[in-house]
Amino acid sequence: MIQDIGRNTIDTEFAKPKPQDSDYVLIFEKTDVFVVPETGSLPTYADWKRLGGDDSELVHIFEQAGTQFFTVLDPDDAIKQQLRREVSRYLRTVQPTWLRLGSVTALHLFQWFQNHRFCGCCGAPMKPDGKELAMRCTNDECHAVTYPAISPAIIVGIVNNGKILLTRSSVYKNPVYALVSGYMSVGETFETTVKREVKEETGLDVTNIQYYGNQPWGFSGAQMIGFWAELTGSDQVKLQEEELKEAGWYTPEEIPPAYEENPLDLTHYMIELFRAHKAPVQR
Repeated sequence: MIQDIGRNTIDTEFAKPKPQDSDYVLIFEKTDVFVVPETGSLPTYADWKRLGGDDSELVHIFEQAGTQFFTVLDPDDAIKQQLRREVSRYLRTVQPTWLRLGSVTALHLFQWFQNHRFCGCCGAPMKPDGKELAMRCTNDECHAVTYPAISPAIIVGIVNNGKILLTRSSVYKNPVYALVSGYMSVGETFETTVKREVKEETGLDVTNIQYYGNQPWGFSGAQMIGFWAELTGSDQVKLQEEELKEAGWYTPEEIPPAYEENPLDLTHYMIELFRAHKAPVQR
């Protein structure tokens, strides 16, 4: 999965290091990322200098594997025109593999910066804090501080008589098979969210909810929390059509071809576990 990177973990302890040529300067616009045209690689500080970038625009966001990561809140058009634009999905393929977590986390933080340009208390401009990973209000009478937002969401593998429920989204284009998922609501436990989302999207009831694992998922600013659960009651699916366009029960042998050889996301990792008869609920 995207977080399986051994010792190459992310360190967000705040610092203001001097950038080195091999450090990364990740440039985004909305959810798109800009890469070096000749190589398809993510821009380094050496590239930033070559492109004519101004160091005063760099915002340090974290360290990973001894490498510093910076982003730019308002990249100049002249810089972007020298790079190649790719959709965020491109970050699933960057090399080395540990860089996938770093680049997606950088996207998460960039979007958070963009969504907190103004103070929610007084409306004054916000700016990156000089002491920690935060945005601080510039109004001397306010000084509100906002920290990176993380949205918890559940994923649930529902099993019944040797089969797993797979779904396809009605929201995304060309959706692949996935598991029931959804964001937590205020005042809920994880287990309550699992039951509610399953009922809302499929009309089914579940029991014996077991925590499996979790992962950061910067594409949507989420922390995905995975569970296994067993069906209780009828197995007849009643689709919430604004969310799902298809759902069905599959044995391991009937599961459609793998979406990725080594799934980065928890949803498809859990599906592949079930296909291989290695899911905890199959033991």
